[in-house]
Amino acid sequence: MKINDELLEKLGVYFVYHDIYNRYGITFETFVERWVRGTLEI
Repeated sequence: MKINDELLEKLGVYFVYHDIYNRYGITFETFVERWVRGTLEI
């Protein structure tokens, strides 16, 4: 699945700003996959 570079950049900023890895223990790749599927619950 191809994702827009600008959107990927924004998701990366969100991931880092909200410290998703340390707070929820999920990788950026998993975060993006869940966001794309619409199953992200944070």
